[in-house]
Amino acid sequence: MGNACVTNNMSASHNPKLTLQDFAKLVERLCNPSITDKAKADDKSQPFQPGTDWHDILEKPIYGRICTNTTSKLAAAPGRKTAFVFGPETLVSEIFMTKSPYEILLHLGFLPEYIHLKACVQKANYWIILFSPKQGPNQVPVLPATWDGLKEFISKCYPEACSSIKNHWTAIQTKPVEYFEEQAGFKFIQAVSDPSKPLYMSYEKFISLPTPQKEWEARCFLYCELRIFELFSGDGVTKNTDGTDGEREYICLNYDKEQLGEGNFVAIPLEIDVPDNVKEAFKSEEK
Repeated sequence: MGNACVTNNMSASHNPKLTLQDFAKLVERLCNPSITDKAKADDKSQPFQPGTDWHDILEKPIYGRICTNTTSKLAAAPGRKTAFVFGPETLVSEIFMTKSPYEILLHLGFLPEYIHLKACVQKANYWIILFSPKQGPNQVPVLPATWDGLKEFISKCYPEACSSIKNHWTAIQTKPVEYFEEQAGFKFIQAVSDPSKPLYMSYEKFISLPTPQKEWEARCFLYCELRIFELFSGDGVTKNTDGTDGEREYICLNYDKEQLGEGNFVAIPLEIDVPDNVKEAFKSEEK
């Protein structure tokens, strides 16, 4: 992608807006240098100026997620009902359109050690999943990963938990996870690691608890079911390792290909070229 030439002499106003399939072809071409010249020549998707408003480029909103262990679902963890994704503004940005797949992973918050572990040690494949959710009055929308977005998502997907969560909303917004873990007497990461174990706070378990549910029970439910972890800030953007803001973040259902249909869910392989200095730094893991 770093070597890709994304021209700026074709404005979106003079070209048809890209469908998901069109955009997926463009992403695949940019992310995978091994694609043959003929395949690139056959690609009819139109380049655009990176950073252009996505409304001028895309036929409808497209969201994305980087995966290493699934090509048919946004998140493969057992029992996972939700997923965090990046949005169309990230997909058409200069960062996404001009940098290499490795640099994109770094920008999206992946640590070099983790990238090396997956790509070089475990020999896992990286994929970018692009999808367009169905829209309609009865559909759960993709929502900004803000406190307001989270509250709306809970009301639509976990209606029987909504009033109990709202009772503790101020504490949930203002207190760190450690505050609730002290009340619970265990680390929430222990609970989320295995949905089959007693510590896991599923939706069914949470609404079956005696009311009113305790603060820590409400926070553990959000930790386990919605993956609202320690770094969730509620401002709708990811955080880089240096503390600066990253990309806009959204929360949605853990969609799979069957739910959305073939034309609304595309998995694209990423060719990750891990730099030699990173391989050298973590080469002991390869033994």
